[in-house]
Amino acid sequence: MATVQRREVKKKIKPTGPRVDEKLMGPGDYEITEKHTFDVDVYLAKKGNRWIVVEKGLKTNIKQTVVFRIWTYDEMIELRKQSTSFDAIQRMHMVDTDNLDRMKVQKLMQSWTFGENNPRLKIHRVQGVLTDESWISFKKLQANIIRFILEKMNEVLEYNG
Repeated sequence: MATVQRREVKKKIKPTGPRVDEKLMGPGDYEITEKHTFDVDVYLAKKGNRWIVVEKGLKTNIKQTVVFRIWTYDEMIELRKQSTSFDAIQRMHMVDTDNLDRMKVQKLMQSWTFGENNPRLKIHRVQGVLTDESWISFKKLQANIIRFILEKMNEVLEYNG
């Protein structure tokens, strides 16, 4: 006669959140923190009554530095969404790159040396974002200098430069 034997059922362990000790430890490799920054060095030379961006190495250069914070994935998505609009006629999403660059500067720029010799170019931050006055100071730079800073910033943030 056949007997029915009880089958042992293995208890499945449900994964829980991270362990307490892992929550308490500091950031490890590959994680972004507020301390992760990069510098954009701008070398300038005076030509007549305007400033031009030149290569490093000339003796007449004046070096200015702009410090940016690396953005997190959530910040990247948030800024892109805020800069995107939907064109119902063309049925396309359009990214306003000028608006995206402005928001990157306002949110990620930490400091710069342009304000050391010109107090009108000092920048101030409130709750981690540049004030409107600081954005106006940024826009007072010559267009070629702004374009260079934005290109170098995007080189790092967008193209892993």
